[in-house]
Amino acid sequence: MSGVAFGIFRARTFTISSFRCCGEILKGQSPPLMNRPTLLCVDDDPGIRELYAAMLGTYEYEVLVTEGGHQALDLFRSKVKEIDAVISDYEMPGMNGAQLAAELKSYDPDIPVIVISGSLPILEQTPYFVDAAVPKGTSVEKIVDNIEALLEARRAGHASAGLSRKMPPD
Repeated sequence: MSGVAFGIFRARTFTISSFRCCGEILKGQSPPLMNRPTLLCVDDDPGIRELYAAMLGTYEYEVLVTEGGHQALDLFRSKVKEIDAVISDYEMPGMNGAQLAAELKSYDPDIPVIVISGSLPILEQTPYFVDAAVPKGTSVEKIVDNIEALLEARRAGHASAGLSRKMPPD
């Protein structure tokens, strides 16, 4: 044996260098919070907010949820350095997802913003400041792939150019 171990956990591959972290997860402990990206998830439906928290939490994200655009802006302004990406429903009372994206970009032009909608015309006409438009019903794995691509582009200092703004449904 070459001394390198691989394991698959929650659709992630770990090398021997991350074995300690994986072992902590298997024991029911979370990895250190400082290494977990923070997502702000915005939806007026409480069931969807719970789904975001539960499902994205299993991918080791720190998940903050709010019920609308104005609440999301308040939270974002207070934690602008901590939030790594935003996922928002498009159709919400008071402020839609595109309006929220425009406001968020005024505070941090590089914040990745993903908008989710059940309306094909909305998905096809998303403004340039929305980094990705995702149809409702898209698998969590595909959403996570999009989040990771946007976060990687941000870490590399690139805008989301080259990423598909619109993800096909499953």
